Amino acid sequence: MRALPLALLTLLPTAALAHPGDHAQTGWLHALTEPDHLLMLAIAGVGAFIAYRLWKRS
Repeated sequence: MRALPLALLTLLPTAALAHPGDHAQTGWLHALTEPDHLLMLAIAGVGAFIAYRLWKRS
């Protein structure tokens, strides 16, 4: 139960300020085609997988 607040911290909008630039005109396709966004999605996926495995173990 202690991990829930830590997981909710990942939803803070400050994580979206990874690099400068205006992305107001872009949509989901931009997030799925740019290498920097793909890398962050991959890191989030691996982190979610590890968190799930640790949660299932306890």
